[in-house]
This record gives sequence, structure tokens and C-alpha cells, in this order.
Amino acid sequence: MSGVLLLAGCLMVAAPDDTTSPEQLALDVRKLARQLDAPRLADRQKAEADLIELGPQALELLPKIDSRTSAETKQRLARIRRKLQEAQAQEAASPSTVTLKGESMPLSEFLAAVEKQTGNKILDLREKFGQAKTDPKLKINLDKVPFWKALDQVLDQAGMTVYPYASERAVGIIAKSGKDTRRQDHTVYTGPFRIEPVTIIATRELRDTGRQSMKIKLEVSWEPRLAPISLRQNLADIRAVDENGRALTVDNRHGGEIDAQVNRDETTIEMYLPMALPPRDVRKIATLDGRLDAVLPGKTTTFRFDKLSQAKGVEKRVAGVTVTLDHARKDESVWEIAVSIRFDEAGEALESHRDWIFNNEAYLETPDGKRIKDDGIETTHQSKNEVGIKYLFVLEKPPTGMTFVYKTPADILSTGFEYKIKDIPLP
Repeated sequence: MSGVLLLAGCLMVAAPDDTTSPEQLALDVRKLARQLDAPRLADRQKAEADLIELGPQALELLPKIDSRTSAETKQRLARIRRKLQEAQAQEAASPSTVTLKGESMPLSEFLAAVEKQTGNKILDLREKFGQAKTDPKLKINLDKVPFWKALDQVLDQAGMTVYPYASERAVGIIAKSGKDTRRQDHTVYTGPFRIEPVTIIATRELRDTGRQSMKIKLEVSWEPRLAPISLRQNLADIRAVDENGRALTVDNRHGGEIDAQVNRDETTIEMYLPMALPPRDVRKIATLDGRLDAVLPGKTTTFRFDKLSQAKGVEKRVAGVTVTLDHARKDESVWEIAVSIRFDEAGEALESHRDWIFNNEAYLETPDGKRIKDDGIETTHQSKNEVGIKYLFVLEKPPTGMTFVYKTPADILSTGFEYKIKDIPLP
């Protein structure tokens, strides 16, 4: 467990482990934060380093900056927040891992353990598809294996596969048909993503010999916990060679990138990579290299605003997002609550065709905990890093004593995931 020690006048806090309680972590953060204004430079530097060492879980516990905060402490807190935000974003971009062992573990027990370890929801859909719901016993030996790789290994052993359209932000599993190949064949794993070529479509025009084309259908899946905002494949990042080392041509005549629309309730999309049709003597794509560009949300943060009848321009900030309650007022028979959401760095997340921000959870909460959903929303303004939304509520009486609750990711991460697919057979 994390502990606080005072040694030779210097505060020392051990890095937290899995057994550190929230109360102990909050105590550690408070003590270290006070040392950011210590008389000795060495103590201030060590306190800053130790706060960063506590990891992203300390982010929301950092003290707020006010008029009494010294200039140096402001600078140090800003650096600490930036480092912890970067670490938090990298955590989101890293794959969940599975550690399990068992000589004869029932499939149901394996799935339950994986859900608990990774936070990824898994649905057994066999009964829905009229398949027998057996519970085979499996030999499991996994030590920090990435989620998708671990799941594929076990599903291959159990004679099962994934139904890619399960929705509900979950992985749906069903029994394999007799002709299904192993899920691990041709599949690559990169970060929290699984990429598999599933179809080759070759077109040979008989009238126009200059219009010969080929498309490679990729199935891109991600861990259900993730809910990416957008996925993009820049065609300039694709490199492919045949079995003789000859380069294959990517067809980017109709646009230089593929911008995939992501449904927040699904965990899979399809991408079609356009290629020039290779000569007939080419039997396979030996290697296909690419990079998937993803915009990912950080940890969801809850903002609560009370005293609505008096609230105007109330600003709250956590990590890299600031939510402002612009006003709460009645317009004829409808109460409108207007908020502005501003990110330090939104990247491409708030582009006009991205509607994820409008699906963020928002509601009124009564004193007894009852939730009241909005009756409609309107966009008030939008820019690169900010969007304004007006939530409309039809209420029988004023929202006295109610709280407006708004939930949004605290940070937005834009990053690339490189992949290499080998030995894709051609038709």
C-alpha cells in the first residue's frame, strides 16, 4: 500500500499499487501538493516528480488553482496535469491484457474473468442464432496477453468466432461454421485494435482495359471499453508488395484517405483499401503495411451544476476539458440549459460531421436522485475546440433543488497505430 514517510525533513510517498485505497491516494496527493510550495527547491522538485509518479488516478485529486496559488505552484501543477493527461491518454491507447491459467476452465468462467480484468463486455449470442449453448472446458495459459489476441486464441480452441454486429458496445460470440478458418490467421493486433483482411474484390473491365481494380476489405475491431470518435486510413501510409518483392499500387485517384464513420454502439467497422489489379502471376500480397489514425476519448468525467435559477457562466474544469453552464432559464413552456464544452486540444474530434459530443450523457437530477432526460437539444455554437449545446426540458415546475449533470471525456487523444498484415492470398 502507498504510504507517507517524513525522512530528514523531506516528504516521501511510495508509488500506489493495486491495493492503495482512494482515501490514501487522496491523502498522498494533498501532502505532496503542499510541498510544491516548500521553501527548498529540491523538495518542490521531488514533490512534482512524486505526483507524476502517482499516475493518472491522481489527476482529478490535484488542487484547484485560485488567487492564493503561487506562480511557481501554478507552473508546476500545469506541468503535472499535462504529464498525467499524457499518461492517461496512453493508457487508453494501450491494449487491455488478460492473465488466466486453468487446465480445464469452462468457457463461461473464462469470459466472466476476461470481462472483469479488461472492462470489455462479451455477449454469448448462440441461443439468439439458434445454436446450442455448450460450455466447453478449455486449457488456458495466458500471461498479460492483449485482449483480442487472448480472445481469438480461446475462441479458436472452443470452435467459436465473433459476430461483428452485436451492438451494445460488446463483443458478440457465436459458434463457427464448419468452413471458418482460425481467427488468428492473417490477423494483426495493434494497441486496442484487431485488423483482419476478410475479402478480396477483383474487377477486370472487358471493354476498358485501363479500369482494372482490386479492393481489400479490412475488418477493424476495437475493445468495447474504448468507443473511438473516429478512425482514418491515409492511403499514402499503405505499402504493399507481392511474393517477389514487387510493389503493388494503391489507387488513390478518388481521395487520399478513408474516413470511417464510427457508431458508438458497435465495435467493428469495415474499410475497403483500393488497389490497382496486379498481374495474373501475382499469387499473394506478401506484406501490407499501414497505419490506422484514431481519435480516442479519455476517461469520462462528471460535471454537476446546482442552484440552476442563479447559475450563469459557471465554469468547471477537469483535466483537459472545461464545461461552462452558460445559463438556465425558461422560454415559454420550456426550460433551457445551455452549456459550452471546451477542450484544450480537440484535434479533429469536433469537426462538423462528428456527432459523438451530442450523445454525451446529460440530464436533470431531482433531490431524491430521479433522472429527467431532455426533450431535445440545439447547437448554439461550434469551433475547433469548443461546442455549445442547449438542452430543452418540459417541466411542470421550475428546477428548484435540481442538479444538471453532464458527462464527457476529459481528454481527446489523436494517435496512429501501425500494422503489418502478411501472406494475403489473391483470387
